[in-house]
Amino acid sequence: MEPQESALVWEELEMDALARDFDRLFPSYSFDAKAVLADIMTGQLWEAVKKLFGGISGAVLFQREEFRVLFFTILVLGVAAALFSGFADLFRDHQVSDLAFYFVYLLLIAVLLKFFAETAGAVKEILNGVVTFVRLYVPTYMLAVGTSSGPASATVYYQLLLVAVYLIERGYLSVLVPCVYAYVLLTVINGIWMEEKLALLLELLEKAIKGSLKFSVWLLTGFSLLQSMISPVIDSLQSSAVKKALSAMPGIGGLTEGMFEMVLGSAVLVKNSLGLFMTFMLIALCAAPVLKIAMTACVIKLSAALIGIISDKRLTNCASRVGEGNLMLLRIALTSVGMFLIQAAIISYSTGQALR
Repeated sequence: MEPQESALVWEELEMDALARDFDRLFPSYSFDAKAVLADIMTGQLWEAVKKLFGGISGAVLFQREEFRVLFFTILVLGVAAALFSGFADLFRDHQVSDLAFYFVYLLLIAVLLKFFAETAGAVKEILNGVVTFVRLYVPTYMLAVGTSSGPASATVYYQLLLVAVYLIERGYLSVLVPCVYAYVLLTVINGIWMEEKLALLLELLEKAIKGSLKFSVWLLTGFSLLQSMISPVIDSLQSSAVKKALSAMPGIGGLTEGMFEMVLGSAVLVKNSLGLFMTFMLIALCAAPVLKIAMTACVIKLSAALIGIISDKRLTNCASRVGEGNLMLLRIALTSVGMFLIQAAIISYSTGQALR
């Protein structure tokens, strides 16, 4: 498709208003949306990716000093706790060494909870951003789906995407993220006792969170696959009936049928290009905070593994489980994004298959 034609598609779909709304809702992320869509429609995917992801690596490298401070802080506190435990026999009363250990433990908790609060805030930002983005762009995308495939597919997939938004708002933000908060707080309390009395409860809560994420993806994907067996076929039958009716017109039937197939093929191209455009934008929008969350979790897990060689088990397990809490937040963020990527892939494939 020529650049002039992509510009015409941009105007026909009234994407200027969407681009302005996007800039207003996400002021920290700016790019030339019209140029990105033009690159996608002309097959220049690498140029589109460079336009979208140009500033992400710089945003992550800018925070590397924070990761370095976190890593060495946990290491220093772990070594200090090991020293207090190792020299406990020098004190006549072990209360002195115990008080010193709990002082170090409180310092570690303060550091870990500070970074966990930042991670949780980033996850909430991602989830709210995904919901806002989908509500902003899905109506336009469903218009393209309805034009290329038919009203049945557009209606069904629009409802499924609204269900996904509802799952993220009610399930992830209202239930799963608070459950991760509870997991981290119980981890902090569990470190007080040498016996780790809350270990089984923490294990149960971790399995419940991970299982809920898997179930939500399975539920939405299952419904999408079932609908993809029916709705696109209905639209395909209607399209075939229209095409046969046009081909039966005396004199101009062949020409009309050819024009109909060309228009339909162009509509499919616009639909797939717009779907890819939304996918790239969604990934680019969430890439920087997701990388920050992943780096924070990896740094905490790595430092916990290193201090586990010499330090107290309670300190090590606390750091490791807080790192696991960050990883659970990362899973929630990736699942929310992946949910829409799976939907976009199913919509593009099933509506494209129905036209063959």
